[in-house]
Amino acid sequence: MKYISIFFILFCLSITLNAQSNYKRGFIITNEKDTIMGLVDFRTDRTNSKICKFKKSEKAEEQVFYPKEIFGYMFIDETKYYISQTINIKDKNYDVFLEYLVKGIKDLYFYSDETDNLDYYFLKDEDGKMISFTKEPDKIIDNTLKKDDKYKRALNYAFRDCEAIANNVDKVDFGRRSMIKLTEKYHKQMCSPGLECIVFENNYKKKFTKINLSLYSGTQFTDYSFGMEKLVQYKSVQCLSPVIGGQFNISSPRLIKSLSIQADISLSSLRFENDHIWDSSTFGSTTYEKFKFKTLITTGELGFKYTHPNGKFSPTIEAGISYSILSDASNSLYSESIKNGPRTIDNYVSPPMHYWGGYGGIGLNYQVNKKHVVFCRFIYNRMSYLSTKINGVGLKIGYML
Repeated sequence: MKYISIFFILFCLSITLNAQSNYKRGFIITNEKDTIMGLVDFRTDRTNSKICKFKKSEKAEEQVFYPKEIFGYMFIDETKYYISQTINIKDKNYDVFLEYLVKGIKDLYFYSDETDNLDYYFLKDEDGKMISFTKEPDKIIDNTLKKDDKYKRALNYAFRDCEAIANNVDKVDFGRRSMIKLTEKYHKQMCSPGLECIVFENNYKKKFTKINLSLYSGTQFTDYSFGMEKLVQYKSVQCLSPVIGGQFNISSPRLIKSLSIQADISLSSLRFENDHIWDSSTFGSTTYEKFKFKTLITTGELGFKYTHPNGKFSPTIEAGISYSILSDASNSLYSESIKNGPRTIDNYVSPPMHYWGGYGGIGLNYQVNKKHVVFCRFIYNRMSYLSTKINGVGLKIGYML
């Protein structure tokens, strides 16, 4: 496992040494209400509420803005809009960037607070009065589950001017989707016919977890050690075979753009034959043996992959655990001597079918366009079961769909 450890150390160092950013098309709004188009760093909800990193273009210098320094900012494709506000939580004032969920007759905002680890919603009416509400985690008291439903009373009060909405807040979950839908229904009820009362609405259906599917083929060099006394003369055999496979990469660019969880499955074969001549002083004869072995190897890998975030060409490092299954295995031993003549023993040995281990790899991605990538990967895989070992080195060339 020494090589796997080296890969893992390099992997961690790469994450530490490379600062993360996730710039998306957007704009900032100055305190003078001027709009400046450019790129905005798209991070987690809590990071977005504290800071805005902005560049006028890909190669421009990064500018950093804090609440009150600008009026707000927006991500265009993600339809996420933030404005600078002073809020009060537990009798303390905070300057933050509130996420605008609905802008209309009543404005709905969202804020995630790291101090008490709670989510907050804010409703502001036409007079500028703001109501906040949150939900404490469920608790078990005296073997009874206690739920915090105080937010429903706050909603009832906030929408008291619309009886149809106020009377149905008991059915509302404490979630972004539910809050946006409730506010949207309020506007439909209160809006005059023919008028559009919602100026902006957050696209809550958009998901920010990225999933990529890749297919690849290549070649695999396998060193297989039986570790069986019956095959002491064939301690290690080697085979070069084609390999095909596919992989899923799941990432959250808002959290760490360059890091993904990778699941990989591949199919290769192990096929060889080896012969041996040995002299038996006991029986006074020479024996010729030929051992044949073939099997299919299905390998699954689960680990982490780091991709350097900048440029058309991006180096990658990956490491994780691996698991292989041998299937359709068969083997035979042919022997021939002057004294005993020829004979063949089918299924001479019964090798283990399951192997666990680890893998590490390096590679290079080429960005064809915004969605598609061509890549090559060099992978080292080491697995074992008791004294039987599989060591593999592979070259895989593929395409990210």
